[in-house]
Amino acid sequence: MSLHDFTVRGEIRELATVIGEFVQREIRPREQALPPDARCLPDEDVAALQKLARAAGFWNLSAPADLGGGGLSAFDMAIVDEQAAKHTFCFPIVGNGAFGYPPPSILYGASKQQIDEFVIPTIEEGWRSFNAITEEGSGSDPARSIRTTAEKKGGKYVLNGRKMWITHADKARYGVVYARTNLNKGRDGISAFIVDKDTPGLTIRPIPVIRDLWTNEVTFDNVEVPADRLVGEEGEGFAIAQRFLGKFRVHFATTAIAVGEESMRLAAEFVKGRESFGLPFAQRQGVQFALADAHVKLKAARWLTWEAARKHDSGEGARIESSIAKLYATEACFGVVDSMMQLMGGMGLAKEMPLEHWFRDLRVARVVEGPSDIHRFVLAREILGSAALPRRA
Repeated sequence: MSLHDFTVRGEIRELATVIGEFVQREIRPREQALPPDARCLPDEDVAALQKLARAAGFWNLSAPADLGGGGLSAFDMAIVDEQAAKHTFCFPIVGNGAFGYPPPSILYGASKQQIDEFVIPTIEEGWRSFNAITEEGSGSDPARSIRTTAEKKGGKYVLNGRKMWITHADKARYGVVYARTNLNKGRDGISAFIVDKDTPGLTIRPIPVIRDLWTNEVTFDNVEVPADRLVGEEGEGFAIAQRFLGKFRVHFATTAIAVGEESMRLAAEFVKGRESFGLPFAQRQGVQFALADAHVKLKAARWLTWEAARKHDSGEGARIESSIAKLYATEACFGVVDSMMQLMGGMGLAKEMPLEHWFRDLRVARVVEGPSDIHRFVLAREILGSAALPRRA
């Protein structure tokens, strides 16, 4: 078991506080002014917030400094994002894009030409992008189940296939698409390509889902991609992507903690002003225990997430730690939000409050970036070793 120093630098505490104030002052009022059935902040609001965030120095803080970002570590971002995510439309990108849009993480391992052409403009200019891995029937095991193909023909690759549940594809400028370049090599036969959204043969269809930010179906019909859009070498798509998976799972865990903490704050304020059968809610043991349990779950989730972030920053690799953090934080905080909605009764269900929105977001968060059951399987294999795997005849 590894132990980590969870000391938070003074300047990061201050940055987190200032960003939290920005969220309360600039983002929340815009969200509260929207009709109850709004699914996101309007583009004009996001643009106004981005201008303010740039001026305040809050722009793309997680991106490497040498590429135009803030250069914050995974641990520093866990501290900052917990304050930045305390608003309604915080999943999957805090601020609903107010603080910029990170590029697909695999592109940090791209060529200099690709970084200059896509990564730097994404960071500096706020381009949106998408990451297309999942296919129908292959969400939990994409490496072995991907059927989208990329066939090399001269100086280009021709992509054919269909991706499902792809976030941001409808508003993106480009995306990274994972396709099979070798049918016989399993995960080593999968490559990653940068594909412009307006490439002929690429079509996008929205898929309504439980959360307000819908996903998309992305279809490739003889989509031609220049050979220089291949990220790394053929067959390296998953190997490059896995270097960066831990950091994004930490981000998901942190966002879950943020909304869990905020839901507990709202519920605590609510019960202080209510009575039932002549007794204040706050004096009822059932209410007190629900809040106490929520507090314990949030603290446990935070420490597990901080451990994963520290391990990631150490360069040792945090595959197990990030699985633990993502699994526990999304499951525990889903339960916290559900419990706080119960304390608030009808008001907890009302669309004028953010809890029902977070409830739906966290239901999705238990599936994306690795479903909870897959993370449990990964952890079980770590404990049991080869005994957890089927034996071959």
